[in-house]
Amino acid sequence: MRRSLWIGVGILLVVIGVLIFPRRSTERMDLPLPCEMSWQAYARNLKEARAYKDSIFRASERSPIPLSERERFGGLRYFEPDSVWRVHGRYEALPHALAPVIGAVWVNLPSLDSCRAPTRLLVYGGKKNEAAYIAFWDSTAAQGLTYEGGRYVPVEIHDTIACIDFNRAYFPYCAYNPNYICLPYPPQNRLCLSIKAGERW
Repeated sequence: MRRSLWIGVGILLVVIGVLIFPRRSTERMDLPLPCEMSWQAYARNLKEARAYKDSIFRASERSPIPLSERERFGGLRYFEPDSVWRVHGRYEALPHALAPVIGAVWVNLPSLDSCRAPTRLLVYGGKKNEAAYIAFWDSTAAQGLTYEGGRYVPVEIHDTIACIDFNRAYFPYCAYNPNYICLPYPPQNRLCLSIKAGERW
């Protein structure tokens, strides 16, 4: 009898708590996009992220660097960070596109008069925009500065706004190890301009 009384009191307290105390807001609190961070803070974070990636490639079991080469692995090489390559674009979801395409980004990229850059880049990722990225090829690959199969760059999507930071462009794992199979870049994402940002040979 006493046990059932305490259970009833407990249930009553829970109901009262739900009715009286304010509920936690379910609105998403968006963090500042990397494109909007101060350059000094951004450059510091980028340097730390690159050092962390080197440590993972050097020691992790999931590293794409072959075991025979890890002991002499001295770290990845990068172009110098450049704020020109942090850009915003308008994101367009493509719910009926064939996987892994989830959407497209309309963006203005720096270009030469003789080289018209496409304004619409296809985006790969999951159904809920998780791990979204753009697979692309640019003229640095033709110059031997980057992987001939193209590079990937992460995309941060906030509703209809996308942030693309080419300073974070990286090689797919198949660039380091032939045992990996990587998704190719779509023809639409082949750029004739040189994006000297992110990872390089």
